Amino acid sequence: MLLNSDQVAFIGQVFESYVIEHHKSNVLQILQEPDDDAHYAVVVNAMTLFETNMEVGEYFNAFPNEVLPVFDNGLRRAAMAVLQSVSNQSGHSMKQNLHARISALPVCPELTREHIPKSRDVGHFLSVTGTVIRTGMTKVLEFERDYICNKCKLVFCVKADFEQYYTFSQPVYCPNEEGCNSSKFTCLSASSSTPATCRDYQEIKIQEQVQRLSVGSIPRSMMAVLEDDLVDSCKSGDDVTVYGVVMQRWKPLYQDTRCNLEIVLKANFIEVNNEQPTGVVINEEVQKEFEDFWDKYKNNPLAGRNKILMSLCPQVFGMYVVKLAVAMVLSGGVQRIDASGSKVRGESHLLLVGDPGTGKSQFLKYAAKITPRSVLTAGIGSTSAGLTVTAVKESGEWNLEAGALVLSDGGLCCIDEFNSIKEHDRTSIHEAMEQQTISVAKAG
Repeated sequence: MLLNSDQVAFIGQVFESYVIEHHKSNVLQILQEPDDDAHYAVVVNAMTLFETNMEVGEYFNAFPNEVLPVFDNGLRRAAMAVLQSVSNQSGHSMKQNLHARISALPVCPELTREHIPKSRDVGHFLSVTGTVIRTGMTKVLEFERDYICNKCKLVFCVKADFEQYYTFSQPVYCPNEEGCNSSKFTCLSASSSTPATCRDYQEIKIQEQVQRLSVGSIPRSMMAVLEDDLVDSCKSGDDVTVYGVVMQRWKPLYQDTRCNLEIVLKANFIEVNNEQPTGVVINEEVQKEFEDFWDKYKNNPLAGRNKILMSLCPQVFGMYVVKLAVAMVLSGGVQRIDASGSKVRGESHLLLVGDPGTGKSQFLKYAAKITPRSVLTAGIGSTSAGLTVTAVKESGEWNLEAGALVLSDGGLCCIDEFNSIKEHDRTSIHEAMEQQTISVAKAG
């Protein structure tokens, strides 16, 4: 522990008063929930918290692993204070599993990253933006065990070591302050049929966003560990910002074998960025500019349309019919669902056919560039697994890894040299084009 008791008390007191001042309505809403054993999160804006007290911000950046549990304890004390203030109302009950989730870090290179962190970032709290390419199975994790000393009969708790894949290390000596120093212990958890302290656990794999890479770079990926209420908060293909502590972990060590270190992100909060499919926030200024534009061409709307087409892919001269087709695909349509529940897709597909050197690839690259969620791939070498989903076996488990069509869900998938795809691979995308779904039966 790198913080002394006075610093811990100060941080807890500041955070408790901050929660009561800014998040009292959220805490009241949680206290009204019927399930007392569920996990509840209060999302805290880091900028507002740091402005309230800069000293807490410095402690948080220096010792995130020590400060985050203090935040959780402060949140529980704040919830207890709020509960006592409304004790005359029925329907409120104390919840034990409360978590403080930190979001909205200041935008600076030290705290916000668009690339995968490196070894020098270990121990720091960062936000990493990327695309989820794999979500693992949800597991039950035992994170605490109780041991009893055979000599002085002291019962103490041992936590699982995150850095060794949540393995438990046998205690070396008795922690009794009276100086027992015994080295023989009995595990109390092993005697019961079920582990006493468990939590939900999931691992996801995030990859750097292709649009933000420099020319010639290959996107890198890293694992992120989710626990409790964060489990199943995202799916493959989502654009996410993961807030968490960068940590190392390794498999058990053996003699004459090299230790393989892996950098992982222990997530504290996940923000899914693709809730807005367009990715564009329409404010009043943009709306007024849009209305003024069409007021100018209200007597001749085709001239306004031509003005828009002239600005679409300006590096290609002319070809207004092709530009009109690309613009219609980018704008899309409206999906219809009839009374029986069957869906009629609102998106149209576009096949560009032409001689070499007529600008087909330029149109594809431009469309992929201006669409917030897009994947550009070439037909040569593309397989059905690469376009839909790939089954990957890792540490004895099968996982599905998202392909190009899944990663571009709700966006645009551009396939260059479409005629180069093999016939049996080309049929795999027919379902995605017609039904807007992908059905998979792989690896059981």
